[in-house]
Amino acid sequence: MKRSFYRNLFIGKDNYIESWPLYKRVILTGQISSLCISAGIFYFLFDFINGSLTAFFTYVFLVVFSLLSFFLNRNGFYVAAKVIVLLTGNIAVFTTFEIELYGTGSFVFFIPCILGAFTLFGYDERTKSYMFSALSIGLFLLSLFYDFEFIPSTDFPENNVNVNFVINFILSCLTCIFMIGFLLRINSQSEGSLIKSESALRKTAEELNISKKRFELAIQGSGAGIWDWNASDDRLYISPYLANLLDYDLDEVQHLTRSSFLQVIHEDDRELFKKRLEDHLKWRLPFKVECRFRKGDGSYIWVLDTGQAQWHKNGRPTRMVGSIIDITERKQAEEKVKEQNLMLEKTNAELDRFVYSTSHDLRAPLSSVLGLINITRMSENIDEHKRCLDMMKDRIHTLNGFIADIIDYSRNSRLSVIKEPVVLNDLVQESISNLQYFQQSQQIRITCDGVEDITFIGDRSRLKIILNNIIANAIKYHNIDQADPYVHITARQAGRWLEIIVSDNGEGIDPELLDRIFEMFFRANERSEGSGLGLYIAKEMADKLSGQIKVNSVIGSGTTFTLRIPVDHVNDSIQQDSIA
Repeated sequence: MKRSFYRNLFIGKDNYIESWPLYKRVILTGQISSLCISAGIFYFLFDFINGSLTAFFTYVFLVVFSLLSFFLNRNGFYVAAKVIVLLTGNIAVFTTFEIELYGTGSFVFFIPCILGAFTLFGYDERTKSYMFSALSIGLFLLSLFYDFEFIPSTDFPENNVNVNFVINFILSCLTCIFMIGFLLRINSQSEGSLIKSESALRKTAEELNISKKRFELAIQGSGAGIWDWNASDDRLYISPYLANLLDYDLDEVQHLTRSSFLQVIHEDDRELFKKRLEDHLKWRLPFKVECRFRKGDGSYIWVLDTGQAQWHKNGRPTRMVGSIIDITERKQAEEKVKEQNLMLEKTNAELDRFVYSTSHDLRAPLSSVLGLINITRMSENIDEHKRCLDMMKDRIHTLNGFIADIIDYSRNSRLSVIKEPVVLNDLVQESISNLQYFQQSQQIRITCDGVEDITFIGDRSRLKIILNNIIANAIKYHNIDQADPYVHITARQAGRWLEIIVSDNGEGIDPELLDRIFEMFFRANERSEGSGLGLYIAKEMADKLSGQIKVNSVIGSGTTFTLRIPVDHVNDSIQQDSIA
C-alpha cells in the first residue's frame, strides 16, 4: 500500500513504465525533485532563523523549478524533468557558493550534482551525464576564481559558519549515500537478472541441445534431407544426409544457388517445380511437389519436396527451408498399381466380350450339327447323309479350332515366359507342316529365306503359335485365282532383336480395318469362318514377349506382317546340340 502511494505520487496513477531501470530512475527524479524542494524550504527557514535573507530568491528559484520538474516527471516528460532539476540544482549551488562565506562549504553540493547526473541518466544517456558533470565542475571553478560583483554577499552570522558547514556536509553526504544506494539497488537487480538470465540461458541451451538431437533423430527416422535457401545472397545449404541421399559428395554441393539446384531436377518436371516455387514465394501458396532428381551417378529418383519461406515486411522472401524425401518405391508401386488397374480394366472388358462371343461361337457350330442331324433323320437318301456328315465334320473342325484358340489365349494369360534354345528353321517348317491340310494350301507356294542359320534362346511355344496364326491367315484369305499365289517368310537377327516377316500377294486388308485386326473376335473378311482370336492372340503373345507386330496391306496386292521380338544369344555348344 505504501509502495503504491509513492509510485502514484512520483509517476502518476495512470502512467505505466515497462522498463524496470527507467521506472526506478523516474521514481528517483521525483525523489530528487522532492529533496530539492525540501532543501529549499529548510535552508530558507535556517537562514531566516539566523536573520539572513540574502539567498531568499535562490531558495525560491530552487523550490519553484523543482516543483516544475516534479510535475513534468508525473506527466511523462522524464528527460525534461531530469534536465530541469539538474540545472536548477547546479544554479542554486553556484549562487549559494557565491553568496555565502567560503567556510560554509556549500560547494560540496556540486558532488551530489555530478553524481546525480550519472544516476538519473544512466549508461544509454551518458553523454548528458558528462555534460552536466562538466557544467558542475565549470561552475565550481568559475565561482572559485572569479568574483561576480552583482551577486550580493551574505549577512549570515560568522559565528554560525561551522554549523552551516556541518549541515551542508551532512546533507551532501546523505544525498550522495541516497544516490549511491540507488545505484547499488540497480546493480543488484541487474546482477540478479543476469544470474537468472544465465540460468535460463543454460536451461534453454540444454533444451535446445536436446531438441536438436531429437530433431536430428526424427529427420533420420523420416528419411528426409534438409535444404536451406538464403534469398539475400542466393546460397543454398544442403544437409549431409540430403547430399548422401542424392549420391553427391558434400564438397560438390557447398556452393549451390537456386538456378544450379534447378539443373538437378528432371527437365520434364522442372517447369512444374519452378511454378510451384514461384506460387509459394509470390502468392504464399503451400509448396509441395513430387518430381525427379538426378543423382550423382546420373540416375533419377522420385522425391517429395516440401518447404516454407519467410518474408520481409516489404513482401520479399528472405529465407526458405525445406525437406526432401525419397518416394521412388512409392512411385514404382503406384505405377505398378496403375498398370494393374489398366490390365484389370482391359481383362474385364475382354472377359465380357469373350463370354459373349464365346457363347455365340460355341453355340453356332453345335446348332448347325443338331440341324444336320435332324435333316439326316428325316432323309433316307444315302448321298444326302454323306453330305450332311461332311458338313458336320467341318462344323466340328471349326469348333475344335475355336477351342484350341481359347486354350492358347488362356495359356498366354496364365503361363510365364519359358526360355529355351530355338532353331528358327525347325520352328517355321513345323508351322508350315501343321497348315498343309488347310483348304487351298496346296495351291499356294510357300518359301523361306534367312531362317536356316538363326538359333536363339526364346519362348518356343508362344513363337510357334504366333507363326501358326499369321501364316494361317495368309493361307485362308489368299487369292488363288492369280498366276502365282505365294507366302514368303524371311528372317534376320540384329543383336538382341529377331525380325520375322510374313508377306503374301493375297486379297489384302481394307486400310480402314487395319487398326482393328488385332482386336478380340474381330473378323475383317465376310468369308471368315475362324474364331476372330488368331491375330488377337498373336498380338497378346508378342506383347508378353516384349515384342511387337506391325502390318502393312494393300487391297488386291497383298499383306505383310512384321514380328519383332527380343531374344538371347545361345552359346556354341547349345547351337550344335539343337541343330543336330
